[in-house]
Amino acid sequence: MKMIKAVVRPEKCDEVLTNLCEAGYRAVTRYGILGRGKQRGLKVEDVYYDEIPKEMLMLVVEDEDVTKVTDIIVKYSRTSDEGSFGDGKIFILPVETAITVSSGKNEL
Repeated sequence: MKMIKAVVRPEKCDEVLTNLCEAGYRAVTRYGILGRGKQRGLKVEDVYYDEIPKEMLMLVVEDEDVTKVTDIIVKYSRTSDEGSFGDGKIFILPVETAITVSSGKNEL
């Protein structure tokens, strides 16, 4: 299994979640974060924003579903057909085990 962590623009998050849900990926953790990418923040006139609001989506999927899920995230996170700086980043990590707290049961 793999954990997918996706950093997306806040205004794109609901669209990404809706499309993940429609594709059958309903179990997602979402939380607000602050950060910056390669562009090192944002300057608007005389104001420099060092940290930019983003949303982090986190989900665990079967290995064979990684490409399908990341394709959905990329498609619905982009602000244009070619994408733009600040559209986000996706991280894929291996999952060794998952334990349901209520039952204490190992799910993998």
